[in-house]
Amino acid sequence: MGITAARARVSKGGKKVRTTPKQSTIYARTGTAINATLCALLLSTLLTLSTLASDNAPSQTWLVGPNKKLKTPSEAAGIAAHGDTIEIDAGVYHNDYAIWHQDNLTIRGVGGMAELSSNQLIPNGKGIWVINGHNMLIENLAFSGARVQATNGAGIRHQGGDLTLRNTYFHHNEFSVMTAPNPRANIHVIDSRFWHQQRATRYSHGIYIGTVGSFTVTGSHFKGTDQGHQIKSRALVNRILYNRIEDIEFGNSSRLIDLPNCGFSIVMGNELHQGAMTGNTDVIGYGAEKCDGRDDRQKTLYVINNTLVNEAAAATLARNHDGTDIIAFNNLLYGRGAFIAGKGAATNNLRLPLKERIGKTWLPPAGSPAIDSATVLLGRGESLVPTLQFLSPVGTRARVIEGLLDIGSTELVPQLH
Repeated sequence: MGITAARARVSKGGKKVRTTPKQSTIYARTGTAINATLCALLLSTLLTLSTLASDNAPSQTWLVGPNKKLKTPSEAAGIAAHGDTIEIDAGVYHNDYAIWHQDNLTIRGVGGMAELSSNQLIPNGKGIWVINGHNMLIENLAFSGARVQATNGAGIRHQGGDLTLRNTYFHHNEFSVMTAPNPRANIHVIDSRFWHQQRATRYSHGIYIGTVGSFTVTGSHFKGTDQGHQIKSRALVNRILYNRIEDIEFGNSSRLIDLPNCGFSIVMGNELHQGAMTGNTDVIGYGAEKCDGRDDRQKTLYVINNTLVNEAAAATLARNHDGTDIIAFNNLLYGRGAFIAGKGAATNNLRLPLKERIGKTWLPPAGSPAIDSATVLLGRGESLVPTLQFLSPVGTRARVIEGLLDIGSTELVPQLH
């Protein structure tokens, strides 16, 4: 006899009672609700256990290449799980685009550099790779030819969390790397090249970092950016250390470094070159778009032990646009120019005639006042003493000091040059 019958019997307090159709319906609905709740709890538990099992599952290495089961990186992007490694055989992969949603990935080229090259408008409208995951390492990879309809195509459009680029090469894109705002993200660029980014009708930037928690770039080489800035960063913290950032012959880039919203910033040990045809004689711009929302520490810029070769009619190593603090010391300038414009302190810097430059190097001349003349300044919890110097074509090496520290980016140690 069904529970919806007019005279259904149920047990209540150990006694059998007769129920009305209305009462039977109430019991049925209550039972259905209880069953639905139990099912929901069971499903939630199973999903949690599945997630835990996935998180604890052994990571896999996926092999990509012409002679592998996975022929293209985009195939790996579709099946990789969190924590996996993707190894891509050296070679050129044409018009292959991928969106990466996974966390904790390592993606590397093996047997040489693997290049993702595009010669058409990118269908996703953003970049050759779009990254939405957190804590990703990309190494031994090149990206070229990125173009989209809106003319802001990037080799990598980063929309996720922490990202490390090591030994990467971006060339002839509209933009190399563009990052979305994420104050918890940390971007590290190590030993990489950013050459000849260009848009058809508008300026480009060599690299464009949005409002992230921190941006650190070391041992990298920037050159040939068309009209825009070689490095542009809105990060809350910037560490631009031991790089070569230069114009090319007849180049027309704007600033070498633009920090438009300030940020606690250290620009140290860089080899800088401003060409005669630069579009902006300010080498470093600070606070040009205001520093609203930044605390006192995030309104501080240190410009330390850099060497600037200036071939333009004038130059300003660092221009302060927003009344914040700029401290420039131990910098070497070949050619005309000033060390600071606007509020700030310039200490123990040296300017020499352009003709005294040693060939195409950034070395200080032997016997010049730059030798053994640098001073040491304490920063806000940060080391302001250069321990490395740029090593061409990319990378760094230890800064070997004979006697005292020299002024400029590069130590003159005769046996090493």
